Amino acid sequence: MINIPRAVIGALLAWVLLLDAGAARAERSTIVGNAGTLTLEWQASHDKAGRPIIEGQLSSYGGMSGYCRPRLLVETLDEQGKVTASNLGFIPGYLGGFDRVWFEEPIRAPGPAYRVSVVAWDKCGGGAGGG
Repeated sequence: MINIPRAVIGALLAWVLLLDAGAARAERSTIVGNAGTLTLEWQASHDKAGRPIIEGQLSSYGGMSGYCRPRLLVETLDEQGKVTASNLGFIPGYLGGFDRVWFEEPIRAPGPAYRVSVVAWDKCGGGAGGG
């Protein structure tokens, strides 16, 4: 039997746990425009049935503007960071000034990593539309 020091076993275990936690890492991006600031926070997760999803929140800061039906671009990335699939989804409802909306979007092409961005929204409540 090989005698492996506990420190080595602990380091290997921590490394494996870090690798496994990579997909659940939370991401954040900010969009600044003349109508205020949008902040998108998300992470890859699973729904109650075990299907892969992107879950997160979209927050607005500043202005009295409103955003209706923000569109999300969910991109599946390979190990090198290249896009292998993309899907356009949306956050239903209305996001007003100084507001927050929670969302879940199905991942249609699972992969090792993802990139999520707000690519457009409809104008409503005096807001400046992004698309």
